[in-house]
Parts: sequence; structure tokens; C-alpha cells
Amino acid sequence: MDGARIAALVLVAWWLTGCGLWDARGQMQMMGQACTIAGTVMADDEVPGPYVVAVFRAPMEEGAVPEPVDHMVSAGGGEWFFGLAPGRYQVLAFADPERDGRHEAGAPVYLANEGGVLECPAGTRFGDMQIRIGGEGVAAHAIALSPARERGPEGGPFSVGGVTAFGEVTTLDDPRFDDDVARGSQWRPLDFMLAGYAGVYFLEPYDPDRIPVLFVHGMNGSPRGFAELIHQLDRERYQPWLYYYPSGLPLQSIAAHLAQTLEELELRYDVESLPVVAHSMGGLVAKGFLHERERRAAPARIPRMIALSTPWHGHAAAQSGVDRSPVVIPVWRDMAPGSEYQRRLFESELSGETELHLLFSFRRPDSGGRAGTDGVLTLSTMLYPPIQGMASSIYGVNTTHAGILTDPLALKRVQMLLEPDP
Repeated sequence: MDGARIAALVLVAWWLTGCGLWDARGQMQMMGQACTIAGTVMADDEVPGPYVVAVFRAPMEEGAVPEPVDHMVSAGGGEWFFGLAPGRYQVLAFADPERDGRHEAGAPVYLANEGGVLECPAGTRFGDMQIRIGGEGVAAHAIALSPARERGPEGGPFSVGGVTAFGEVTTLDDPRFDDDVARGSQWRPLDFMLAGYAGVYFLEPYDPDRIPVLFVHGMNGSPRGFAELIHQLDRERYQPWLYYYPSGLPLQSIAAHLAQTLEELELRYDVESLPVVAHSMGGLVAKGFLHERERRAAPARIPRMIALSTPWHGHAAAQSGVDRSPVVIPVWRDMAPGSEYQRRLFESELSGETELHLLFSFRRPDSGGRAGTDGVLTLSTMLYPPIQGMASSIYGVNTTHAGILTDPLALKRVQMLLEPDP
């Protein structure tokens, strides 16, 4: 499963070598060193959801109760993945119609790998594991899963979930959103993940009477870049949700991580509608996320996605990095023009319930730059013909690539596009 690749940048570095900073080469070498377990969960029609897939550390002593390490929640079945520190694991699933993460003693659970222990040393990947919920199942001990995943000794992580933020309330002044942290995430994505920075953040506790709006930043960006847009947001009607991710990871891994994280939040808060606003490379992440949702039967409706100055056909500088750099950051491959990731984004249309709206910037900065760019991207990549064919609207703004996040005309356009949401 593509989404499971995010695990390769997490966990094992702490387990093998202790905390510390790695240079870009060292960080890339750590890829592939995690234990990855991935698959799908399905359910018989008579078994109501949602469904929980949980991974446990296998007991070392006979008769001992396995310890939960991580879990994911699925509304109607679909793909799941776990990125773990090396060890011995068991994976099971159960129906959770009460949405409380609890399984009563003696009620059936359904096992992956026929209940066998998965020996998972560093670099091992178990993929395409299928779990079907229905029938007799296997009686099990009571299980009570907390929204907070387990962490290892001295805060070291045992799983990707253990270092992911699931709706943590913070402010845009949070030091985690500082520019140097965001920029460093391209070169040190492993450190970013291990520090627990990645995930979905709230700016206030969830309010069921307001519609969440998901904001997805671009390369080397952070949620702070949306400050002016959020300031202009009708906060009596909407509440911002902010996805934060390391810029160096493969984009498919980011999209899968966002989809799995967000699905749990949608179920936790019974979210029905979730518009998306994305800037620059965040548009590529967001579109990949929408395709991931279709494979997971996610519950909320995405009425519209608003993409601001997105490089739909990549960036030539990324290709230069792939061709010439002695160390290739994974995201560069996805950002190279015509990459496999970009190709997959155009293989199928978005769900008919989601409108795609494009805003593009077309003014060179005062410091100059090539004609036909906004200082970062060319018009040809922002207005790539296949994406124009999918768009419900296309709107140009006489501003720079970064300026589109603060330009009054762009802000007004975004607010107008959000308004139709019922």
C-alpha cells in the first residue's frame, strides 16, 4: 500500500540510534527501516460500522494480554496502514457502532494473518492483509482504545499514530509552525515526524454548530501561512482545521496519512461537510487525499476544494534535483514534471460531489524573475490543461506566489467560494 511508506521515515531511528539530528543523507537512509503493516478491512452488510483496526505488541509470555500500540478507525471499510518500530505484532479488527473505541469481553474480533504473530524486524513490510468483519469471529479480552496512541520509553514512538496530532488545540503562534521548522522539514522529515509535529490541529475546541474548513500548506510552509485567510473566515459559520506535514516525504504518503488521520476526526465529531483550501504543493497533497478517501469510504462530504497557485504539472527545479543531486529528497521525484504521482491524480475525476476551484497568481515579484511566472511557478504548470478540464472555476489574481495568501481579491474570492456550503 502506498500510504504505508510514511512509516519508513518514522520510529526506527529512535529505536536503533536514540534521539538526535540526521543530515539529509542519513534521513534518507532511514527510509525502509521501519516495520510496515498494511491492508484492507471489509465488513458484511449486517455488521454496522464504523470499524476499528488495531495493532498489538505480541506477548512474550504465554497467557499474557497483548498491549495495544496503534489503531485506525474506518467508517465503511477500506485501506489501513501502520508504521511501527521493529517487533512482534498481531492485528485485529472489530465493529464499533458506539464509536467509543471499546470492545466488550467475549464479543467477536476478526484477525489478520489468521491471528498469527507477525515477526517484523527493521525494514519488513507486510502488505495487502485483508480482514473481513462478520460471522463468528474469535472471542477476545475487553479492549479499550484511547485516542492517544502509545509512546515508548522517554517519549520515544512505537507507531506513526503515536507521533501524530489528532485535533490538538493550539494557536498560529505555536513555535512548531515557525519558518525554520517548516523549512527544515524538507531536509529533515524524520526529525519532524519524531518530534510529533505532523497531524491535524484545531484553533479552538470542536464546535458541532460550525463547519470545519481544512487548510493544507505548500512546500516548506506551515499553517501560519493561512493566517490572513483564517482571519477573514466567517468564524460564526466555520472553524479552521490545519494539516501540518514534513515537506520532504513522498506526496502519496502525505495524502494517505492525512486521509487516515482525518477519517478518525470525522467519525469522532460526526462531521458531515468539510471544504478544503490548499496552497501550492498542498493542492497536490489535497487532491491525492481526495482520491484516498474514495478508497476508504470516508464519511464526510467534501463539497469543494479550493486550490491556490498549485503546480499541477510539477516544477523543473525538482527534476534538476533528481538528475543532479547526490542525495534526492523523495518529494522531488513527485514534484518533477509529469511524475508518476501527478499522473495518478489525473487518471480519474474527482467524486461528483466535490467541486474543484482554481486560483492562480501571475505577477512577478519586484525583484524580477522570468516572464510567465509568479516568482515561483510558471503559468503552464498552474494552468495545466487536464486540471482545467476538471475545474468548476478558474480565477487569476495579479499577485505573487506567496502574495495569493494575503491578496484582498484572492481572500474575497475564497470567501465567496466557501459561502454556498449549506
